[in-house]
Amino acid sequence: MKTRLKYICLSAVAGLTFSFSSCSDFMDLTPEDQYDEATVWADADLTKSVVTDVYSYVCDIAQEVNPEAWTDDGFFTHVYGCRDINEATVSPSNLAAYDRDDCPFRWSKQFKAIYRANLVLENIDNVPQKTGVDLNVLKGETYFLRAYIYTELLRGFGGVPIVDHVYSIEEASEMELPRSNVADVMDFILKDIEQAVSLLPEQQTGANLGRATRGAAKALKARLLLHIASPLFADRSVNTLACNQYTGDRQALYQKALDAAKEVINDGNYSLIDCNAGTIKDIAEKFHNIIITNNDETIWSKQYVNKDKDADNWVRNRVALLHGPNGYHNWAGTAPTHDLVMAFETEDGKIPNTLLKAGEETTVNPYTNREPRFYATIGYDGAEWGRPRASDGAVFDATPLGNLQFGYYELSSGGAEVNAIQSVDDENNAIKKQQFNGMVGVDSRMSNIENWNGTYTGYLEKKLIDGTVSATEHNFQICPMPYIRLAEMYLIAAEACIELNKLDEAAIYLDALRGRIGRPDTRATLAVRGQAFNQNNLREFLRHERRVELTYEHSRYYDVRRWMIAPETSSKKLTGITIVGRLKPGKTATLPYVHDEDVYNYTWTVLNLNYIEKRKWDNKMYFAPIKLEETLRNPALEQNPGFK
Repeated sequence: MKTRLKYICLSAVAGLTFSFSSCSDFMDLTPEDQYDEATVWADADLTKSVVTDVYSYVCDIAQEVNPEAWTDDGFFTHVYGCRDINEATVSPSNLAAYDRDDCPFRWSKQFKAIYRANLVLENIDNVPQKTGVDLNVLKGETYFLRAYIYTELLRGFGGVPIVDHVYSIEEASEMELPRSNVADVMDFILKDIEQAVSLLPEQQTGANLGRATRGAAKALKARLLLHIASPLFADRSVNTLACNQYTGDRQALYQKALDAAKEVINDGNYSLIDCNAGTIKDIAEKFHNIIITNNDETIWSKQYVNKDKDADNWVRNRVALLHGPNGYHNWAGTAPTHDLVMAFETEDGKIPNTLLKAGEETTVNPYTNREPRFYATIGYDGAEWGRPRASDGAVFDATPLGNLQFGYYELSSGGAEVNAIQSVDDENNAIKKQQFNGMVGVDSRMSNIENWNGTYTGYLEKKLIDGTVSATEHNFQICPMPYIRLAEMYLIAAEACIELNKLDEAAIYLDALRGRIGRPDTRATLAVRGQAFNQNNLREFLRHERRVELTYEHSRYYDVRRWMIAPETSSKKLTGITIVGRLKPGKTATLPYVHDEDVYNYTWTVLNLNYIEKRKWDNKMYFAPIKLEETLRNPALEQNPGFK
């Protein structure tokens, strides 16, 4: 007789979409929080708790390390294991940040989720009906979650083993399950999505807000199909492992991706939000609210409740604490690179062509006359943060809304000397020091407030943060975090159209996205940039739009790989910015500090951060390594190329 687990770990949070207590390993024989299996499957409420617990394995966007930190868009201030990824030194025995819970495709965590989903699917048909619990919907949610988690695994590793049922302890101990081809994994996911669509409701409301819907399942289908249609899976030069190669008709996949995206776009449950207003600032604020609120553009998002400091981190939206400014006692987290900052277009639709290389400087404010998404996404020196700064010994007192202060400011001609401004001006990491009389920004790494939490790059991520909330280890914002937005469906439709050479149709989807934030249309913007309206230029245009529209939404890491542009993007020098403000003749600094070009002469200098992280690309990094323990446990698992 084969033995199965007889106890199930459940979280005790009722009515919350995501709860985060779980067994450490599904093979544990004596889990701490035990419910007899027979009891669980005899009670619809307990069954719902198991499904709710599966949600907890979906990677939380509101965490300290965002995958943007593994791309040209971000740098993780505290390094942790991110340097190993960016310097291509990870290995099966050193997964570094790939082995963190905020990695969306962490192998051990995601296969535990799959186990639990399989457990539900094998038992839910025998659970007695109960008023107030729709078992068919729960079943649909479970199919969706298994599909979502398998999609993350596929995007991270390529082909992975398909585990579609619960194994006994004896079976698991003897199991040698090989990796399936990406096409087979894709088909498996699509079948789960089909099941989910047939069972899920159009909307979830009230206490169920944030649980899966039919639209979320359809949107996941579009995302998956576009991913596998991409160049990486057709490549045979660097993608040399058979299970990671797609041999089918890629044009057919692009068409299917287009059809799936259009189905969501035409769904009456969602619509793009018109952000147009009288000023760029107002447009930016409306766009920012799309990200941090539940609205008509949200297809699937994570919901939170505000928990005290002793609550589990995974039920709290900690992103403001984790990514905010040290001058507010926050931790700087995954900070934007200067490269990302200069990717946002100017107000007239051009891409900045100055202040791009380390050592280059300007006295013209690079943050003026930029597009709305820039102001909604980037926290830069002088930017309004959204709430007053506490009076706690900061170098500068509070302004009405609070202004970020990353630079070095001259307060008088006889100001006290401070530490040297440091920059790196060559490949040998020689430190260029400049003595400066004045005061340092309260949000800088030379601040008197928790300078170890200051940003190296001179920027902070603003997009996911509700700046009006005083984020501390005792208080957290409760705004939702988006997993799938309607904007992504427009971008998927546009990309598929471009690859199908339906350029006019592609422009329609791009123009809809750009028009809702007051941007010039695609043709006009290409003309301003001196580019013809053709497939190659439109492809690059689309890729740029994805970068700035979906920043910090777990997109860039996968995009640069599937497009096979990572050798370029991931070999760029890591750069930041240094800002120096010197008093103009006859002017006097006043407090509270506000960025004021009538009072100061400013100089912005691109800072080479190569001494912190020497980024380089290695083709092995197209797919993540599988942990050594997994390949030792299961010899049938073939390691991804380039890893030993």
